[in-house]
Amino acid sequence: MSLAPVSGLHNLSEFSLKQLVAWGDHLKVHQPQIDAQHEAIFNLALEIAHIWQDHGDLDELKALAEKLDKVLHAHFRYEEQLLAEIGYPELAAHKAEHQVMLHELQIILDRLHKSQSGSVVGEPGLAFQNYVLGLTVGHIFNSDMDYCLYARKAASDKEHVWPGK
Repeated sequence: MSLAPVSGLHNLSEFSLKQLVAWGDHLKVHQPQIDAQHEAIFNLALEIAHIWQDHGDLDELKALAEKLDKVLHAHFRYEEQLLAEIGYPELAAHKAEHQVMLHELQIILDRLHKSQSGSVVGEPGLAFQNYVLGLTVGHIFNSDMDYCLYARKAASDKEHVWPGK
């Protein structure tokens, strides 16, 4: 029996983002507004993946990219404010990660806007798909879970709860 490669970009297009990552309790940071924003980001990610995999309309993908840009700017501002309120010691690094992600999204937006209208095929759709996977699985599952652990410890040490909870 021959197995297909599972690393890198090999056969990524054969799997839906929903198969790779699904929103659930395991991703919650237990701050209601942030969890709701994260879930909305995951839902946008699934929309983007669906359009890309179905070679959907490029203009629709561009609109979703613009929407994601607005959602991320607002989410990052909100999240950074809450992390400052709880004294998260890695806030500067977390902010820097946000800035890198916003910069990467801007590059993708620029590529999408330079693309001809029509169907989504290849690049930059693949770059956008990979970006969304990194945003959801990479950032939320890793970096955001780090501050979640800090917030839980701070809450138990100080009987403090998340702001806005």
